Amino acid sequence: MTGTLLSCDEAVRFIEHIRDPVTRNLVNMAFVHLVKRVHLEKRDPPQADLDMLFIVTSLQDFFAEHDVIARTLEGENVGAWFDGKPTECT
Repeated sequence: MTGTLLSCDEAVRFIEHIRDPVTRNLVNMAFVHLVKRVHLEKRDPPQADLDMLFIVTSLQDFFAEHDVIARTLEGENVGAWFDGKPTECT
């Protein structure tokens, strides 16, 4: 069974109201990538429904940390949870 993208209109409205332009752009890029992958490329579709409003609000929290992202892009291992071991998702 293939999942669908839920709350897309609400997610778009949320993105439009993100005040910081850099954060807004990063969240929008990720949102468009997901929508494009599901609707245009149709490769590896989600196996369950995705609440896009939840996803973009979470992405906003993540992408708002500009300093952390910059340090990560410079190669620093940032984050208290980072112990150098690969983590498994179950």
